[in-house]
Amino acid sequence: MEPVQIFADWDADGVVSAALIYYAQRYRGKFPLPGEKADIGLWPGGPRSTLRNIEELLERVRRTRREPRVAVFLDIPLTPQMLEALKTLQRELTNIRIVYIDHHYSTLANAKKLYEVVEEAYLGHRPTAVLVYNLLRSLGVRHVTPRLEAFMRAVGVLERDKVAGQVEDRIVKLAASLSKATAVTRDAELWRRLVVWLASPLPSPAPVDQNLIERVVKIAQESDREIEEKAKLLAPSARRVGFLKVIDVRGRWEGRGVSALASKLYKIVRGPVAVIANAGEHSIIVIRAPGKLAYRMALLLVKKGLGDNIGGHGSLAIVRLKPEVETNKLLEELRRISFEAQRSTRRR
Repeated sequence: MEPVQIFADWDADGVVSAALIYYAQRYRGKFPLPGEKADIGLWPGGPRSTLRNIEELLERVRRTRREPRVAVFLDIPLTPQMLEALKTLQRELTNIRIVYIDHHYSTLANAKKLYEVVEEAYLGHRPTAVLVYNLLRSLGVRHVTPRLEAFMRAVGVLERDKVAGQVEDRIVKLAASLSKATAVTRDAELWRRLVVWLASPLPSPAPVDQNLIERVVKIAQESDREIEEKAKLLAPSARRVGFLKVIDVRGRWEGRGVSALASKLYKIVRGPVAVIANAGEHSIIVIRAPGKLAYRMALLLVKKGLGDNIGGHGSLAIVRLKPEVETNKLLEELRRISFEAQRSTRRR
């Protein structure tokens, strides 16, 4: 069992965050275990699949009777289920140290509960990769590899971080491709290879690296094309609700990629959109709007009792809807909420 276990999101922010920790530990011996160049276990996953990953880790511990010393969680939104899983981890692994680094709204809103469970939590409104980078600098890791720093800044651009700095357009595009490819395939081995490649201090590209990148770009291009074609078919069904265009894709869109679909529809209809979709046993609404409008509307949905959890960041917010919410009631409240959030933005 590797002493350090990293759990991180599938997207570029998660990959780069994991690579930064991997580099700091494996090559610099700085964090989270100072003075050791320890081996690392890598677990990609979203909010739900991370719960399964934790259970699998615990099963391995029971089987091998060997415990990790540190578990690092990166770019994973804190949900009530996730909080309970962290408590289980603490209860079953008596010597485990948990480090949590994140920027999602649900995590920030429940920071107090998180601090009661974990030893270390580093939270903020910046992308997780930027939070990790700044943490490492404060711990004495003044420089990472040029490739890793470039991708960290590219994530900042993708997450609309205003102080991300200058970064080559090709790196931003590659980081975007990375996000799409890992999100679509859910290929854990591909994700791990990307983390190790990004963390490596060896020069690049090597032949195997080039093949890896070409695969990532191809997957991303195919996914992007499919989502754009579907968005064009769905756009005419958008209905005006307040200043939003609302598209209900339940029964017409299955699986992952609702956030990417919302972003495509945002460009097609040229204005704020709200996409209602199925996500497992629940319905969700994904709001894409400029500035912080999406976040403000998401907060109002929860405040009015229509939703019980907020995800996303920047100008894209995801709200899990309560099971009892009827569509007509949701549309009626969305109309009020859209104007209320807009007025609030103008006052600021």
